[in-house]
Amino acid sequence: MSKRQGLATSFRSSIYWAMAACLWLMSSVIEATQWHAHKDIYQAINDFSKQTLGGHALTTKLDERSRYPLCAYPLQVTLPFNNQKTVKVVCEQTQTDNKPSWSLYLSIKVKTNTQAWRLISNIAEQGTINASHVALAPYTGSSSRFIGSDTNPIGKQVKRPLDAGHWLSARDFSDLQNLWRAAKDITQGQIIQPIHLVASLETSRNSSPNALSNKNELLGQLAKRYIKAGKLLEKNDIEGQQYVAITNQALPMGRTLITEDILMTWVPDHALKEAGFNDKSTLVGWVTKRHIASSTPITKNMIRKAYLVIKGSQVSLQINLENYQITNQALALSNGNLGDEMDVKLTPSGMIKQGVVTAKGQLELSQ
Repeated sequence: MSKRQGLATSFRSSIYWAMAACLWLMSSVIEATQWHAHKDIYQAINDFSKQTLGGHALTTKLDERSRYPLCAYPLQVTLPFNNQKTVKVVCEQTQTDNKPSWSLYLSIKVKTNTQAWRLISNIAEQGTINASHVALAPYTGSSSRFIGSDTNPIGKQVKRPLDAGHWLSARDFSDLQNLWRAAKDITQGQIIQPIHLVASLETSRNSSPNALSNKNELLGQLAKRYIKAGKLLEKNDIEGQQYVAITNQALPMGRTLITEDILMTWVPDHALKEAGFNDKSTLVGWVTKRHIASSTPITKNMIRKAYLVIKGSQVSLQINLENYQITNQALALSNGNLGDEMDVKLTPSGMIKQGVVTAKGQLELSQ
């Protein structure tokens, strides 16, 4: 009897522990499903960063012991402080009634893929960056201090020696710039040559934003005004010039241009109110619309193409019928060029007809 009671007691104990294990497993499963997984929070932040900030977000890790009730809707991620260093994650409604919502703030670093300036050759201390030193290259990282395509480092000086492969940032640049001063007095209209220039190291405080650091931007340009020796040269001190056609003599209105009427020469930009012609052969045969003084740059508003039909001249009017053609002589009543529709007077009948200009002195009867 006592042996049977012992077996019963042992059986009841086994059932108890089995039920306890089941309850523990069920509570673990319930507990695991009622909290929002940390990896899902990180994923929501990363998706937001890719769409809004253009790169992958490195997020500060949450405390492993922290618990956030499972959200009923997708998490909302925003930038609460108008910067790219902190995000706010909001659950507007949880799946449990006792905790209706929650929010948290996390620091982030955004890894972007952008174009930044990188040295492709070594440069010495106080060296001036030129086109052979740098190139734009894809940069993938979280640093925002490197200068990108919106900044041009060419012409700037560096504080210290830098090796090829170095990503340039504003802190690399010296406060000194290699600018250019007038080595001697330069008269207005003078073509600037190397003898007119002397290099000068200047601080940003002593120079104008319009000061020129690239020597090539000065050479071959014209002095816009008289420049005194020692002056720091700026953009508004110089102007370009263009090789264009000008009149070789005074031309009356209605003159058909010939080669001898045209001369090619260099003209300062300020003397060209409109674009000029850089090939005089294209102007031969055109007609002046008005009187043009000698040595005037020729522009499109001064000339026109020669008329194929001139008012008052004899022309041929061709009438195309189904099986044959008739050609009548007529008097042009206006000027016309190819494709123009105009009135003509047939001779000797005096009838007025309309025709389309097809060639010099020739028209086809309008349908």
